[in-house]
Amino acid sequence: MSLVPWRNKASGGEGDEDRPGFALGRFRSEMDQLFERFFGRPWGAMEAGLGALTAWAPSLDVSETDTAITVRAEVPGVDPKELEITVAGQMLTLAGEKKETSEEKGEDFYRSERRFGSFRRTVQLPTPVDTERIKAEHKNGVVLIQLEKDRSAVAKRIPVKSVKD
Repeated sequence: MSLVPWRNKASGGEGDEDRPGFALGRFRSEMDQLFERFFGRPWGAMEAGLGALTAWAPSLDVSETDTAITVRAEVPGVDPKELEITVAGQMLTLAGEKKETSEEKGEDFYRSERRFGSFRRTVQLPTPVDTERIKAEHKNGVVLIQLEKDRSAVAKRIPVKSVKD
């Protein structure tokens, strides 16, 4: 009796099809590739005959000055009432739900479309922030979040004095 390793990699050479375990190894390899394609993409991503459908998540721009951090998130079609912004430690989380409906009526047709989906984006902040001084504004589909750095975390330059013996 010969032992066949479970994770048998197909070498692709001639005559491999006759090796014991070749089919099992090839099956395992194809299943690994399937799981890598599925789990390697953001949740909700699939390839369909109509093109790639992906889960929606807002684009973020994060900038930093000496005293503040600014996060700009593009959230078109999201009602500001549907947004939730939280800060825990050095983690900023922006969550919400997008709901869009369109309806068109004509003499001999009726079309109604709905798009919806929730999202959650978490960003690690480079430094602690003062949670009492966070401001968020929504204008034209863009949320601007301004976070003041914690005063104890702001870098302070210490001058060095020369001392004579």
